[in-house]
Amino acid sequence: MSSLDLKQFKKQLGIRKTDSIVYFLSGLFESSDCIYRVVFMQLPNHIWYLKAPFIKMILENEFDGNEVPYWVTSLRETFIRKQPHGPNQLDRTTKNNGELGYPKSIITFTHKVSRTASSLERHSLSYAIAKIHNTFANNVSRLNEVLHSWLCENQRGIIRYFTEKWHYLDQEALLIKFKKDINKTFKARRVINTDIALDYFLLDWDIKKFVKNDIGLNHWPKSKLHYIYGRSREGSEIPEFGRIQKHTIK
Repeated sequence: MSSLDLKQFKKQLGIRKTDSIVYFLSGLFESSDCIYRVVFMQLPNHIWYLKAPFIKMILENEFDGNEVPYWVTSLRETFIRKQPHGPNQLDRTTKNNGELGYPKSIITFTHKVSRTASSLERHSLSYAIAKIHNTFANNVSRLNEVLHSWLCENQRGIIRYFTEKWHYLDQEALLIKFKKDINKTFKARRVINTDIALDYFLLDWDIKKFVKNDIGLNHWPKSKLHYIYGRSREGSEIPEFGRIQKHTIK
């Protein structure tokens, strides 16, 4: 990867310093009966503690009584590749003691429509993204309390982090912070980048899972390789499908 490419990548990641949520959209992939698109959702730094399972829970509740769409059920936290289109390595920071920190992650979901509705895919995706923002922006007065309760039960380390770093942050102050952060994030202008190759963020194993489980293939679809491995120019640069194994996290 050239220094220019890396600089551009870091510049795009630097968008996180703003208030915007940044979306990275993959190209379209086809199975026998459906059209798929992988969407990466990058939160700004000030709301790093908002996790994919919480967003998923809130959206599932929003669709209560109706069929929950596939893009909601597919919401997940995905570990990030160290370099876009680079070696199959996790992006991790090094602690002061020299140990590797927990891998960095990004929120991911898969958007799916039937082949008969393929012409409406972009409209459907726009609705999904708008649904996320409207749900959180319009319910902020109760979501801060729900988020606090969820973190206490599922991410106690985050609550401990706030209370230890800022001793003056009691529960009421923390609720105010959550309310302010949610409002600031989901009412801000959203940024959308299109045609992002899967290996821009995903490790080989996660790419293989998508191709195998969603598209239903046991090999790379040749016509879509540029949407999978964005910088591959020769077949030798593409990992052999059958040899890809799950990345071990130590």
